Amino acid sequence: MNKGKNYQFMWFDLVFLSFLAALSEWMSNSLLSVWNSSFYFSFSTAICLIAMIRWGWAGVVVGVAGGMPGIWFSQVNLAGGILFYMAANGFLAIPMILYGDRRRDAVSSRVLYLAAYVVVCHVCLAVGKGAAILVLTGERTGFKDYFGATFLIMVIDVIVCAALGTREGLVCDMRYYFQEREGEDHEA
Repeated sequence: MNKGKNYQFMWFDLVFLSFLAALSEWMSNSLLSVWNSSFYFSFSTAICLIAMIRWGWAGVVVGVAGGMPGIWFSQVNLAGGILFYMAANGFLAIPMILYGDRRRDAVSSRVLYLAAYVVVCHVCLAVGKGAAILVLTGERTGFKDYFGATFLIMVIDVIVCAALGTREGLVCDMRYYFQEREGEDHEA
C-alpha cells in the first residue's frame, strides 16, 4: 500500500475508532443515568490505546473524541467539560510521544509490555484528570481518586488489549503491517 493510501486508511481508521470510542462513552453515560448505578464502565480508553498502538501519538484523537459525550452528560459548564473530558484525555499521548518512532509491535506482541503500556497510559490519564480536577475544584486528591475509581477499568483494558492482540492486524503498528502484507503478497 503506498503512502497516500496508508494516510487515507489511517484517517478512516481514526475516524471509525473515534466514533466507536464516543459511542461507548455515550452508551456508558446513558446507561448510568437510566440505571442510577454508581458503577461506570466504558471501552473508550481501550479503543484509544489500541488506536495509539496502531498509529502512534495520532491515536490520541480517539481519546479526545471519546471524551465528547461526557460534556453532554456532565453538570459542569462547557469550558470545564472540555478541560476534564477532552483536554485531560490528551495526557494519553505522553507514553506514545516518549516511545517515539520505534516499532510499536514490540509493545503489542508481549503481554507484559502491553500490560505495562496500558498501566502507564492509565496513570498518565489519571494525572491529566487530576490536573483538571485541581483546576476546576481545587481538590488535590483528584489523581488518586480518579485512578482508584478507574482501577477496574484499567485491569479490564489490559485483558481486552491482550485478547485483541492475539488477532493479526488488530493491535499492531500499521506502518509495518501493510509493508509486511505486501511482501507476503509479492512472494506468493
